[in-house]
Amino acid sequence: MSLIPDINSLAKGILSYDRGCLSRGITLIESGLSSDRDKAQLLLNKLLGHTNSALRIAVTGSPGVGKSSLIEKLGLHLTESGNRIAVLSIDPSSPNTGGSIMGDKTRMPQLAHHEDVFIRPSPSGNTQGGVTHATRSAMLLCEAAGYNPIIIETVGTGQGDYGVRHVVDFVLLLVLPHAGDELQGIKRGILEIADLIAVTKADGDMKSKSGIAAKSYQHALGMRTNKLSIPKVLITSAHDNSGISEVWESIQSLETDALHHGHFQQRRQQQIKDAILEATRSLLLSDFNGSEYRSLNDMQQKVVNSKSTVHEAARRLLNEYLQSQK
Repeated sequence: MSLIPDINSLAKGILSYDRGCLSRGITLIESGLSSDRDKAQLLLNKLLGHTNSALRIAVTGSPGVGKSSLIEKLGLHLTESGNRIAVLSIDPSSPNTGGSIMGDKTRMPQLAHHEDVFIRPSPSGNTQGGVTHATRSAMLLCEAAGYNPIIIETVGTGQGDYGVRHVVDFVLLLVLPHAGDELQGIKRGILEIADLIAVTKADGDMKSKSGIAAKSYQHALGMRTNKLSIPKVLITSAHDNSGISEVWESIQSLETDALHHGHFQQRRQQQIKDAILEATRSLLLSDFNGSEYRSLNDMQQKVVNSKSTVHEAARRLLNEYLQSQK
């Protein structure tokens, strides 16, 4: 028997701020079963009029940089101002069960028990980096449930986190005070996608080094190709609860500026275009893989025997598929 209630009840529950319904809705969205795909789309269609209203923020950085700690302090700061926030945490997957293995609720104990906060750990599955196939849809459900802002915590695996840029409005990159070593380890692409950078763990013995690190990062960012969008570098400590309000004030300033210049809308529109193209590729590949093509083995042998290139074989298979759809 399915644990998912009927779609109308699920949609009504989400719009009524029922966290249980929101959790079940995201479970449906994340399901890999083909039988759940149409149900998930029906649910999204019922909620579309209540989406696209929240600010979407990604928090990324290498493992151990303190993403969960900073998100907890930032979340508590936001709830004090009356915000209802959602945290979608992309966790590494278990190779055995495919489930999330870290469990961010245990790493955000205060935030997890707050009545105005929804935290959802999601396994990254086979997706490299910080974004799963259902991340964007999960955000829409959270928006329909009245959460704003929505924070995505990435896995923090480096260059793979670049994909999160395609689903959020702003990217907050966290870095450690070890400026020299850290700068060597950060991929240029990650620096390119950051809208705001925060040096974390600026407390104890690291406090004196944080200012030096911040200057080093600011200097490195000065070499970006786009000189008009050099992000600010802040100094924070989740332990001392310092710099947290400055992070939020900077994000709000970025939002105001982006809205004023039309960059916010342009980014959202490009994201929608990218999402449509990605969904098209996914559906086409799924449909193609679900079809039986006896010529596939023949094409394979032609490539093996150097009678065809991979590209030519792919083109012939695609043409055969398109002909079969007429």
